[in-house]
Amino acid sequence: MKNDVYSQQFMERLKSLEIKRKVIVSILSGYRRLTRGNVEVLTKNLELSEGRSLNKVNPLALSFLIDNLINSQDSLEAKISEFERYKIPKIVVYELLFWMQPSKFPFPNGKIENYRDFLKSRKEELKQLGLDNFLELYAYETAERDSFIVEIKSKILVTKPENLEDNLWLTDFLKYLGPIERSEIKNKVHPYVWKVLSSPKPSVPVVIDGSNIMMQRELRGPEKIDDLLSKIATLKETYFPFFIVFDANAKYKFKTRYLGYKRTYFHSPADELIISLCKQYNAVVCSKDRFREYDLAVENIWYRLIRS
Repeated sequence: MKNDVYSQQFMERLKSLEIKRKVIVSILSGYRRLTRGNVEVLTKNLELSEGRSLNKVNPLALSFLIDNLINSQDSLEAKISEFERYKIPKIVVYELLFWMQPSKFPFPNGKIENYRDFLKSRKEELKQLGLDNFLELYAYETAERDSFIVEIKSKILVTKPENLEDNLWLTDFLKYLGPIERSEIKNKVHPYVWKVLSSPKPSVPVVIDGSNIMMQRELRGPEKIDDLLSKIATLKETYFPFFIVFDANAKYKFKTRYLGYKRTYFHSPADELIISLCKQYNAVVCSKDRFREYDLAVENIWYRLIRS
């Protein structure tokens, strides 16, 4: 065994790969319920860039391919041929097998001319190093790469409420992080981001009355909507996604980065659009306005926030 097999770098890399494997296996084992969102998370976690080819396949077709890969008694060559019919390279199949059974299948490093010869050479390397499985071998060979956990933590820490929807895939990783790592992230990330990413419960959309909220003294800081979202995060329920409706002239009255948020709308009178969005998305509203002039049977969470 080489002296540096169990170096700190190796152990950190192995831990990262183990977390990644749990996410990948959870998606593959649930192949009967495969969605485009699942496939996106899967491809984000695969090490090889060729894995992006999976995004081009209909999830239903991909579920059949994975079912065949896992359960069929066909030869490996026959299974690979099925994937290749959908223009998925065989190296992607080799990587999927690696994540599913790292005790049996090695990570597909480099070009593989003959899989049996490749497997034989990898087994010999495993034996020489005294490692237990091919996940450990891959961790050893790639130990100098940046830690996957560090990458994920960094990605979460730069996630803001306004780009949260683009980073929901990070939810799959939080449950695999240890208590210390979770606590570290929670203390540094925006409370609303943490609430949404860490909540196991279904969420309820919320429509924010932007112009009204920007005028409220109860909210602090240069970004009052940030403060509002922090307060919303303290409630028992998870309110996501959030929509913001400003009056049409808001761009000339207020200064906030949320004017450019992708779910921000401008309409006069704003109340009309607020009510329409609440009905369309079965959402709650957040406004100091009570909308008494409208027949609105929608919960207004503002008055829960100021009591809390």
